[in-house]
Amino acid sequence: MTRVAARSNPALPAPLIEEIERRRPALARHMARAVLTLVRWDDSAGAVPHREAIERACEAGIDLFLATAREARPATQRELREVAQLGILQARSSQSVEPVLAAYRMAARVAWSAILRAWRDHPDASPEALVLTANYVFAALDQVAAQVTSTYVHAREQHMLRGTRARTRLLHSLISDTFDNELAIQKQALAINVKLASGYVALVIRSDDVEVQDLLATLRLPAQSLSDVSDPHSLVVLWPADRGAVETEARDLLGELRRAGRARVRAGLGGEHPGLRGISRSYLEAQQAVEVGRKLRPEAVLHHYDEVAPYLVLAQNPMVAERYVHHVLGPLVGADSRGALMETLEAELAQGTVKEAAAALRLHRHTVLYRMEKLRELLGDDLDDPALRQRLQLALDLRKLI
Repeated sequence: MTRVAARSNPALPAPLIEEIERRRPALARHMARAVLTLVRWDDSAGAVPHREAIERACEAGIDLFLATAREARPATQRELREVAQLGILQARSSQSVEPVLAAYRMAARVAWSAILRAWRDHPDASPEALVLTANYVFAALDQVAAQVTSTYVHAREQHMLRGTRARTRLLHSLISDTFDNELAIQKQALAINVKLASGYVALVIRSDDVEVQDLLATLRLPAQSLSDVSDPHSLVVLWPADRGAVETEARDLLGELRRAGRARVRAGLGGEHPGLRGISRSYLEAQQAVEVGRKLRPEAVLHHYDEVAPYLVLAQNPMVAERYVHHVLGPLVGADSRGALMETLEAELAQGTVKEAAAALRLHRHTVLYRMEKLRELLGDDLDDPALRQRLQLALDLRKLI
């Protein structure tokens, strides 16, 4: 994330900072409680970190917000490293980083709600001050999420250096960007008879029903590619970027895996970035693509980062996303307690016609026609208007991410 000069950062009102400092211990406990109860930690993500570790991380996040807001400056690398310690703990458990990022997102939303309550009725709480406060909170979230992921990848690479194969160490040096320079990493590769391509695109493959170690031996990968498991259910493939048809080849590979009985395999594809230094960025993009794509299009096999990037940008600010969803779908959400109308709207937008939506939902055509009339009453008469359909689809997608 690009940093702006400290002098360009407007200062938050002193009464708000004093109020958050006063509430710091209780707020940290509230954030930790939300993380423990609301974030999903399943077997593939590893054990839940200790409550004390989560509470310390929440306190560090509050301290980061207070320090940067008090001095109207961006966070320093040292502060970011301190607030990202959960990334190291998760890396040592050899599991996914996603629950940690979800934990920080949940904690940030709790913190924002508390800050809003503390600040809303204050005489200095102008709309401009509230927007400025929101910018500080979500900018801090963006910095922390990036640092947690970077810390996780680096710690994961360091963890794997102990007693792992040289080819695995090579791949993890590339995806974590921990090599000194391209000449050094090329020498490391040549020492184990691996000739690196000039650049790579990262593909992250995940399986819900099998451990990906079982997939590794079945993959037919192009020359100069590198692959290894990153956690029990995730596999990283570095695909030579100079082949020119990476997405098509990756889709064919995934199709083969599904036909071989890996029905729940899905993958995320990062973008192409110059040189070997660009691999780590492509890898992080592939991780984000498969996670966001899983929520948006669970039936899809391959999710490309460039396709989900707009949703990532909007979802980074939950307040804006929630406001947009409420603006577009508010009347429907309030009147559709059982979700039947929402399900019908999604099917009609996806299929394009009432007949095909009825077939997809396994309902009689007249039932879908009746529901469409109800939808027109709630959302507007012209549901065939392309602009309205686009807004509805965006709101439905964002609703899955917030």
